[in-house]
Amino acid sequence: MIDSLEQERFVAKDGRVIRVREFGPGDAALLVDIFKHMSGESRYQRYNQPLEKVEPTRMWKEAIQIAYLDRDREYGLIAFADGEDGMEIPVGAARLVKTGEGTAEVAISLRDDFQNLGIGTMLMRLLAFDARDLGYGTLTASIRNDNPAIWRVFNSLPFKIERMVEGSFSDIEVDLSQER
Repeated sequence: MIDSLEQERFVAKDGRVIRVREFGPGDAALLVDIFKHMSGESRYQRYNQPLEKVEPTRMWKEAIQIAYLDRDREYGLIAFADGEDGMEIPVGAARLVKTGEGTAEVAISLRDDFQNLGIGTMLMRLLAFDARDLGYGTLTASIRNDNPAIWRVFNSLPFKIERMVEGSFSDIEVDLSQER
């Protein structure tokens, strides 16, 4: 499991080294930065509602709430890369929230300029293994059927996935006890 003092590293498809660590209370500004670098379409796919223009106070309030995790029921990872100027920038975040005994809902956000590089896939994979280490047996998500990127992310997980289609959405369950 990754903690705030450790970092996991991997190489994205474009050759950049991506560093991942657990996020926490000091990371609200980083979460806001990721959100600001997501297009309206990416926000819609992630949050299942149009979020073209969001008031800064709302954005900050939600980022602070997410960053101050309730360690008994929430866990999150944040990924970084070096920007063109050499400065470290946040590129994505993945999080789980406990919904029942041994079950957690998962979500992922990725800046638009870092999509399609395997970062979301690796973030979700790291989150899934960490969830298993934390004692979760099942991860759930409700995702749009017209979101091929998130389907690629979930289908790349090495665990059994069950999909229940309901209109334009699907509810999925990832069984962390059954590797495929």
